[in-house]
Amino acid sequence: MTVLQRLRYSLTARVMLLFAATAIVIVIIMSATISLALRHQFDRNMRPHIAQYLTYLQKEIGVPPDIERARDLAQRLPVNIYITGPTINWSSTGLSLDVNKIDFRDHRHRKHSDTRRGWIQRGEYRYRTVLKARAGQHDVYYEIQRRAGPGIGRWIPPIALILMLTALYLCYRFVRWIFKPVQTIQQGVQQFAAGDLDHRIVLQRKDELGKLGDSVNRMAAELQKMLEAKRQLLLAISHELRSPITRAKVSTELLDDSKLKDEINKDLVEMETLVADILETERLNMQHSVLNKEPVSLSELLENVVAAHFSGDNLELKTPQQEHYVLADVARIKLLLVNLINNALQHSSPDSPPPEVSANIEDDILTFLVTDHGPGIPAEHIPHLTEPFYRVDLSRQRKTGGYGLGLYLCRVVAEAHGGKLDLESNVGKGTTVKVTIPLGSDI
Repeated sequence: MTVLQRLRYSLTARVMLLFAATAIVIVIIMSATISLALRHQFDRNMRPHIAQYLTYLQKEIGVPPDIERARDLAQRLPVNIYITGPTINWSSTGLSLDVNKIDFRDHRHRKHSDTRRGWIQRGEYRYRTVLKARAGQHDVYYEIQRRAGPGIGRWIPPIALILMLTALYLCYRFVRWIFKPVQTIQQGVQQFAAGDLDHRIVLQRKDELGKLGDSVNRMAAELQKMLEAKRQLLLAISHELRSPITRAKVSTELLDDSKLKDEINKDLVEMETLVADILETERLNMQHSVLNKEPVSLSELLENVVAAHFSGDNLELKTPQQEHYVLADVARIKLLLVNLINNALQHSSPDSPPPEVSANIEDDILTFLVTDHGPGIPAEHIPHLTEPFYRVDLSRQRKTGGYGLGLYLCRVVAEAHGGKLDLESNVGKGTTVKVTIPLGSDI
């Protein structure tokens, strides 16, 4: 996920955008309100004072305007004076005033009907208030200066920007701190989803997110208790079933040979296999399960499995050309291979090519491949085939498959060795089961 995508789906970024948008709206509303209030206050209270101030200035200059008096006023007061007319064109600054740039607005106060007020921009970020009065045949402009420290005005915008960015950064850090437990909770939930129910979310918070983390921990603890209870029940039932199955097999041997006896023996063997698989999967799922690893020849392992369980079956076996010794739990790897080959044989028809069984080692990865050329499996069933007791045929007829525990057991054996099991299937072409186990230093 890119940085932009992370920001797009980040709760912190969304909250910050909400804060920024809210701040902008508040600033706009406050600026408009203050501007209207100041303008109203100026119209009611300040303009009369300015008009009176203008009257005093006019009296000082006189009619017609006296340049010496105007120069003296400009030196004593923060005001620039410009005089234009038929006989006098003078300014206290030595520069002419561009009247066209001044937006004068009519303003009447008592007898000062010819007084106007406007704004002119002089230099960058500099605004002046300009008052206009009539002195005989001459127009007199008073430009009221703003007295500020040298160069201070130009520093105000960058300082304001820095302060604003600093405030946003501090706000961002604060929001990140508020939502920091969300990431911790997410990581904890991922641990639970991966099967690590012993993991606990540690949050030093007493707010709503802290309570949420405690609730998730309690949920994980309850799930752990339920799964452990289920596991213990399966183990207990499986152990208890072994004795009556054994007695039933002994009793069946006393029967005369018949088709019924064969059917009973077949059912008892299937029950015995089911119990053994349940016990094996639960042992591997238990905490601190130990694999009895020992060095074994890969070619010899494959040949022994085929010779012991599939000597009369049509199989295409491909062993590595070079001799490889691997360190693995031989009994459980054999159990994995037996289940996979049984599955392939069960879904192969007599007129189809024989199932293919192969093994190889490449880049310290042990790979088993078992391929059949049967009817294949619809794509919607493939993600669920390694779930316990899942069957494509919901009717669970014996002729369409086993009891749905074989592939689950194979997956558990592969994961117990640090590997994984993958399935690929095409309807009408067949199915391939791939088991990969990292060897590392176990070769």
